[in-house]
Amino acid sequence: MKAQVTAALAIAITFIACCSKEEPTKEDQAPAAATTASATVTPGMHQLATQPGVESISKKCMECHEDVYHHWQESHHGQANRLISWDNEDDRLAFDNESFESPNHSWKFYREGDDAIVEFNGKKHIARMAIGITPLIQYLTEDVDGRWATVSAAWDPEKKEWFDTFDMDDRTESDWGHWTNRGMNWNVQCAYCHMTEFHKNYDPETDAYSSTWTEMAISCVQCHGDIAEKPSDNGCLIDLKEHASVPRETVIESCATCHSRRGEFDDDFKFGDKYADHYMLTLPTEPHLYYADGQILNEDYVWGSLRQSKMGHKGIDCLNCHDPHSTKLKLPIEGNMICLQCHATGVDGAQIINPTEHSFHPEDSTGNSCVECHMRQTTYMGRDPRRDHGFHIPDPLLTKELGIPNSCNECHDKLGNEGEDVDWAIKWVDEWYGDKMKRPERNRTRAIQRAFNGEYAIDDLLAVYPEQVNPFWQATLLRTMLPWAHDPRLQELAQGASRHEDPLVRVTAVPIIAQMPNANAWLEPMLSDEIREVRLAAAFEMREDLSQASSIRKELEASLNHTSDQPAGAMRRGQMAVSRGKREEAARWMKKATEWDSSSPAPYEAYAVVLGQLNKPEEALEQLKVATDLDTTSPRYPYLMALTLAELGKLDEAEANFRESVRREPRFDRAWYNLGLLLAQQEKLGEAVVALKNAEMANNTEPNYPYARATVHARMNDLDAAREACIDALTIDRSHQPSLQFLSRLGPGKQQGGQ
Repeated sequence: MKAQVTAALAIAITFIACCSKEEPTKEDQAPAAATTASATVTPGMHQLATQPGVESISKKCMECHEDVYHHWQESHHGQANRLISWDNEDDRLAFDNESFESPNHSWKFYREGDDAIVEFNGKKHIARMAIGITPLIQYLTEDVDGRWATVSAAWDPEKKEWFDTFDMDDRTESDWGHWTNRGMNWNVQCAYCHMTEFHKNYDPETDAYSSTWTEMAISCVQCHGDIAEKPSDNGCLIDLKEHASVPRETVIESCATCHSRRGEFDDDFKFGDKYADHYMLTLPTEPHLYYADGQILNEDYVWGSLRQSKMGHKGIDCLNCHDPHSTKLKLPIEGNMICLQCHATGVDGAQIINPTEHSFHPEDSTGNSCVECHMRQTTYMGRDPRRDHGFHIPDPLLTKELGIPNSCNECHDKLGNEGEDVDWAIKWVDEWYGDKMKRPERNRTRAIQRAFNGEYAIDDLLAVYPEQVNPFWQATLLRTMLPWAHDPRLQELAQGASRHEDPLVRVTAVPIIAQMPNANAWLEPMLSDEIREVRLAAAFEMREDLSQASSIRKELEASLNHTSDQPAGAMRRGQMAVSRGKREEAARWMKKATEWDSSSPAPYEAYAVVLGQLNKPEEALEQLKVATDLDTTSPRYPYLMALTLAELGKLDEAEANFRESVRREPRFDRAWYNLGLLLAQQEKLGEAVVALKNAEMANNTEPNYPYARATVHARMNDLDAAREACIDALTIDRSHQPSLQFLSRLGPGKQQGGQ
C-alpha cells in the first residue's frame, strides 16, 4: 500500500439514543419514584436496586428539601431510569399481551411469571429496567457479559400503544445500529445520562462490562457534586458556601455533559470539572448531523445549538429558562412570556422586541410566537418533538437555494393554503425585513453547504472565517476546511488558532497542523495544554513520537481503552498499535471494527490500510471492494483501490478506478496526479499531461504536479513545455529541488539562449 494511503477515521460520537429531555411532565401523572424499588419488582432486580449508595443520597436531601425533591422525583431527571414494577400502570399495560407487526419484524410483549418479556422475531428477551416517562418509555433487556440492550420498540404512555422508534425494517441484526448490537448498548449510549455516577467499566480483553452506579436516574449528586458523609456546619450535606462560589459557566458545563452530542474520553466527570477535560463536542461539520446553517438535523441535543447561537455566545444559558429540578420552563411559552423576560425590558443588553411589530402576525397567532419562528421543532424517535436551541432566523431564500428548512414555510404548509410556497415566503420576508436579511450567516451557510456537497469550497470558507466572532463557528469552519489542510493560507490560520483562548478552536487546529512539514514544532507545546481534549488530540497526531513512559501517552492510552468497545474506538486502538510497530495487533483491532460495524465503509478502509502495511495487498483489496460497495458516492475508495491495483501491477483496473474517482469528484487532485503518473507509465503521454493539468487546476499550491508534467513533456521531446512546467513549479515553491535540478538538465530554451 502506498504511503499516501491513510485511513480517514471518524471521531467516535457517543450519543444518547434514548433521551427525552424537553417535553414537560404532565401535572396529572404520578410516576413511581425512580429510586424506589417496588415490592413487586421482577426477580433478580434487587441486585440492581441495592448497589452502594442507592436509595440513600436523594432521600437524605429530601429531609431538608422536600419541595425540591417532589418536583425532581416526578421530572425527566428523576424518572430517567427505574426498575420495572407491576405497580406502575404503564408497565402493566405495556406487557399485557401487547404486540405489533412490521413488514420484516414481529414484536410481542407479555408477562411470564414476574418477568417482563420482549419477544422479537420469536426470540425472548427479559426486560428489567425502563427509561423515560413522556412522550415515550423504552425498556432495557439484560444481555450477556454485563450488557443491557435498549429495545427499539417503545411504549407511548398517552396513546397506550407500542411503536418502533426507528425504521427497523432497514436494519438487520448484524448492523451496528440494530437494538441488539453496540449501537443501542445501554452501557455505552444511554446509561451515563440516565444514572448517577455511572461507570461502564469496560474490559477490552474480555469485551465485557461490570458497570456500576450510585443511584438510578439523575439525582442530586450528579448536578451538585460529592455529598459529604456528615452534614456541614449549616446542617446541609453540601458545603453551601463552596457550592455558591462555583462559576455559573461551570454549572452549565455540568448540564452540557448530557445535553449535548459528544464523544467522551472517560466517564469520570464530577461537578466542577471542565467539559472539555472529559468530552469533545460534536460540531456541525457533517451533513447528516446538522444543516449547513447549524439547524439540527440528527439527534444533536441542545448545548451545541446554544453555543452556536448569538444568545449563547452572549451568556444566555439553561438556567435562564429552565428549572433544573422540575425540568419545566420557568415561564410559559404562551404570550411569549419566556422570551419577553429579557426582550421586553432589554435586561443584560437584550434587544427590546415588540412581538407583533417584529413578526407582522396577529397577537396570539402561531406566527407571533417566538419559539415557533426561532426554535423549529423536529421529532425524533418517532414521537419525541424537540426544539432547536440555535435561535435561528427563518430564511426562505436558503430554503430555495440549498433546501434548508425554515419555520415560515413549515407553518404555512400545515395550513395548506394554496400558493404559499417558498417564493411567496421570500417575497414577504424581503418586504418586511429588507436588507436586514442580508446577513453574514448566509455566506457562511453557502460556503459550508459547498463543502458538504464535496465541492472545492476552501476559498469561500476562508473568506467568511474573519467575520466569525463566536469561537463555535471559528472551530466549525476550521474543521470543515480540513480536506484542504495542505493550503498554506489554512495552515497559517491554524497556527494562530492553536493559541486561541477557547479550547474548541485550539483542538480543531490540531489535525490541520499535523499535515504541515514542521508539524511537531507546533504540536509539541499543545501536549501540555491545560485542557485534556487539546492534549489528547495533539498526542494522537504525535503518537509515533511519544515515549512509552510519558504521562501524555498513558493519558492517551487510557482514553482509547475507554472507547475501544465501539468501532471507531477499535480503529483508533489499531492506529496506536501501528505507531508501536505492532501491525498484527492493529489488524486484529481493525478486523474487530469491521465485525462490529459491517454497514460502514470506514472500518474496511482502516483494515485495508493495515493489511497493506503487512504486505497483504490482495486482502487489502478485498476490504476496499467492500467499502466501495457500501459507499457508491465517495471518490476515496476507488482511489485507494486504484493505488492497490497499481501496486499489484493491474494497471488497466487501476486506471479505471482512478477515472471513477475523478468522475465522482472532478477536483480530487491526488487522484488526477496518480492517474497522470499511471498513464505516463503506460506510455499514454498525451493523456498523462491532461490528467496532470487537471491536478494543477484542482490544487495550484502543489509544486510536484507541474514538475511531474515537466518530466512527461520532456519524454515527448517538448522541451519548451517542460521548462515552462518547471517554472510553474518554482513559482509555487522557488526552492523545489526536483524542479531546479531538472530545469538545469534541460538547459536554456530558445529565448533564454538568445536564438
